[in-house]
Amino acid sequence: MYHVLLVDDEESVLNVLRTSIDWQGLGIETLLTANDGLAALDIFEQQQIDLLITDIRMPRLDGLELIRSVRRLYPDTHCILLTAYGEFDYARQAIYLGVENYLLKPVAKNEIEQTVSNALNNLYHRHQNTSGLLSENILRRWINGSITSEELGERAAVLGINLYLPQYCVICIVKTRRASISLFRSALIEALSSDFEVWHFWDEKGRFILILGGRSFETGSLTTRIYETAAANEAEENIAAAVGTTVTETALLHLSYLTATEILERSDLSKGQTILSGDITSHALGSDLLAEEIRTLFFEPNEKFRENGYKHLALKLYQSSPSQNLSSFMYACISILVTEFPERDNIQKLIFEQDWDLPENLEKDKFLVRVNELFNHVYAIFADCMAKRSPIIQAALRYIHNSVIEGNSVSVKEFCAKNGMNPAYLGHLFKQETGSFFNDYLMQCRINQSVILLRNPNRKIKDIAEKIGFTSTSYYVKCFREAKGMSPAKYRLDIEGNSEKEKS
Repeated sequence: MYHVLLVDDEESVLNVLRTSIDWQGLGIETLLTANDGLAALDIFEQQQIDLLITDIRMPRLDGLELIRSVRRLYPDTHCILLTAYGEFDYARQAIYLGVENYLLKPVAKNEIEQTVSNALNNLYHRHQNTSGLLSENILRRWINGSITSEELGERAAVLGINLYLPQYCVICIVKTRRASISLFRSALIEALSSDFEVWHFWDEKGRFILILGGRSFETGSLTTRIYETAAANEAEENIAAAVGTTVTETALLHLSYLTATEILERSDLSKGQTILSGDITSHALGSDLLAEEIRTLFFEPNEKFRENGYKHLALKLYQSSPSQNLSSFMYACISILVTEFPERDNIQKLIFEQDWDLPENLEKDKFLVRVNELFNHVYAIFADCMAKRSPIIQAALRYIHNSVIEGNSVSVKEFCAKNGMNPAYLGHLFKQETGSFFNDYLMQCRINQSVILLRNPNRKIKDIAEKIGFTSTSYYVKCFREAKGMSPAKYRLDIEGNSEKEKS
């Protein structure tokens, strides 16, 4: 568990920082405060501090001098800078000192949460404090869609990121063998930089990410260049690469990242393909809806209910375009496993051990039997992965899912009180075992449940938001748009259009 120190000479700012974030849910054991830099250094001498959040303008010792001292004496501490002054000079010094981020006062609640969450992610993954850390953090939040347009624009100006190009896209690359790809990476960056602006870093799952900006993109040309560069550096058997969809708005870059990662996650990497491709859009809606129905069944503790649910879904698959729906089913199963168990590297291999191909025009009874076998195959993987987690985390996951489905409130403190556990320790353990913070997982669970509720055209968006635990409809719409790339209303229209196609 981690220890955080907040430093500011304004008590009102310290109160905002204390109350804006669910610190215990993030695994923070101790939250300390100080009113200036010298008082902060006194605390450092008595207590290990993992994350420092400090103002710049303070009496006796300002924030920049404090961070310089911390860098020298306590180099493993991660730092975030607070300032009411937006001049470039402060930002430049912050980058040089290797801070996680700098925040301009008054700071928005969501911005604080995202910045702190990102800093704690770096602590969990043991990212070192370097001058490039701030840039990497901003790029990661950009592809994840978790940074506001205002913050991205302000940081981009400081970091030299061009947000005024006509088009952008993301390339994701993974190693498929234990071999160095550093020469390939350097050569690819050089090859692409002749035509595009290129930013690169590693994401949290160890994938090498390239963000490209330019006037126009042609996927075929990009994939050819990637393959030729890999071949020239004898890396074509060591990597797999996917090119995301092209976007024309910087706020939509996370959709390009999403399509690229989905292609990687849905592919059998053991086949040794260098360039991966897939028609994500043709299956996305069907598999997305199906995934949430299957996920609900997988978390169902009653085996009889679960088996009946399998039969019901298998019959739905057969009744409309069996071959296409089987593809949606496969993608849905993969989506569930890779999102629920991001720490498992061999998920795809386990899935593709089973033969997913079905003969065309298969008789109904044989089709239903075969799909039921596939259900059981995937559930066995799900159950095995779940069993490897500690009992308390298994209980926490089921608590979240059951509460969201039933429309009950969800609270880390409430769960811990019932189970006799320290909330900070649960937050730490939850992140350690699932790869997500408790509240981030809860948010995703709520969005997933709303996908099912949106199928009812008579249900108001406001009522859905309230049902899944949002106190604000506008905040639900914002979160849904970030997760799915469109508003709930547009998503519902697409569902209805897809249903009409199936009927015809």
